[in-house]
Amino acid sequence: MILDTATVDSDVALEADVCVVGSGAGGAAAARELAEAGRSVVVVEDGPYLRSADFVQREEVMYPRLYREGGTAATADYTVLVSQGRVVGGSTVPGFCLCVRPPRAVLACWERTFDLPGLGYEAIHPHLRKVEKQIGVRRLAPEQVNANGAKLLVGSERLGYRGFFPFHNRNGCLGSGYCALGCTYDRKGDMLTTYLPAASRAGAVIVPDCEVREIAVHAGRAVGVEGVFRRSRTGEAKPLKVRAKVVVLAAGAINSPRIWHRSRLPDQADQVGRNLRLQPHVAVVALYPEPVEGWRGIPQSYVVDEFLALDERTAGHGYLLVPTFAHPVAVASVLPGYGAAHRELMTLYPRLGAIGIFLHDHTRGRLEFDDNGPPAVLYRLDGTDEEQLLDAMVKASEVSFAAGAEKVFLPYNEMVTLGKRGAYELIRDRGIRANDPLFVSYQPQGTLRMGGDPKRSVVNGVGEAHAVKNLFVADASVFPTSVAVPAQITVMTLATRTAQHIITNATRYFG
Repeated sequence: MILDTATVDSDVALEADVCVVGSGAGGAAAARELAEAGRSVVVVEDGPYLRSADFVQREEVMYPRLYREGGTAATADYTVLVSQGRVVGGSTVPGFCLCVRPPRAVLACWERTFDLPGLGYEAIHPHLRKVEKQIGVRRLAPEQVNANGAKLLVGSERLGYRGFFPFHNRNGCLGSGYCALGCTYDRKGDMLTTYLPAASRAGAVIVPDCEVREIAVHAGRAVGVEGVFRRSRTGEAKPLKVRAKVVVLAAGAINSPRIWHRSRLPDQADQVGRNLRLQPHVAVVALYPEPVEGWRGIPQSYVVDEFLALDERTAGHGYLLVPTFAHPVAVASVLPGYGAAHRELMTLYPRLGAIGIFLHDHTRGRLEFDDNGPPAVLYRLDGTDEEQLLDAMVKASEVSFAAGAEKVFLPYNEMVTLGKRGAYELIRDRGIRANDPLFVSYQPQGTLRMGGDPKRSVVNGVGEAHAVKNLFVADASVFPTSVAVPAQITVMTLATRTAQHIITNATRYFG
């Protein structure tokens, strides 16, 4: 059941075994597992409930409709735009469907370094396979690579760089290219079309358009949540109260710590909102002699992992190179230059291709909380990550030229152009400055990280809070480090594991 908030005209009080805060990858996975195990579940989501007919393929309509703050939430110094979905189904709805398993080395690092037994690849594999089956994961076929992806494929193969056709969760994709605006054809295996309908069929109640303000605690135990409807029949803000025996917090690595802080929950180790990883992304844009039309087809259809060096002790370093493109408004917002120079570059839009750099960052940012608004995000690349990013810009430029590019435009604010292959000293000379380049983060992580030691972490290895009984976290907040790859599958796998722990220990949590 999905509550129609347009009918709400008074205070709403609900009662359930479990209240899940957030309906994205982690929240939806936990809700389905628990509901199908026979537990009564309420899912509270602060975004709207949209269906395929609402995805109208118009940027000016869909960005405010799908994304928190229209996709323009930024760090305090405007160095990184943090793009997060705010809709039933969370960021999976406007996501690109990349389904990459958590690397063995990263899991091994988490298990050993952070005292998290049972987190190794073999231990979580049953949960991983279950998730992949439920969302229809399959490998992209070579014929599904679009023209922009083919540039990365050809250029990297000519240079001998290792890459692969990734797995994804689309079924019968039509190649429209509108992934970031929601799929009007219902071809994505996102939470909106898979896990949440299954949870609803099992009896879960999904409450959209409601902002959770506080997790209620009594005698050191989570006992429910309190929130406010964003939408009602009267237009007034009506309160919601959910009494529950277990609370699962899955509102994302920015909003989950915010809710924790607003709830005045314990933070003796001063870890809430710390250890923020953003896996920042920038795009190196290239001009080709022929039309590329990079907005058509599957956006991210090939991945180069040649430069991702993983390690069981430190989790490793490096980056992925992935095709990236967007529709005109989003492209215009990230292309370099101003005024006439920027306008001229936009006239070349059909001939542009782009390679996205996804950095496996070691920089640890933090959140500074404000009771009256969203937290300030503080994040500045450290020296090691800066070196990795500069190397990535060189490699992306080299791949573009190897694929036939005439020019390469670097991701700085001003127009900085490479006119020939090998002229990369310009990248090193310019370096990285504050707000230049401007990064985008799609996958913030780590702000309520898990660990065996309560002095270094917020939750334990199954996501349960060290300091509050019956409170669990089931989103990317729990990652001890950057996971190095797109996070969707890892979040869902760990959330499934958390839900199964609750189910297995039902007597402990439900009496």
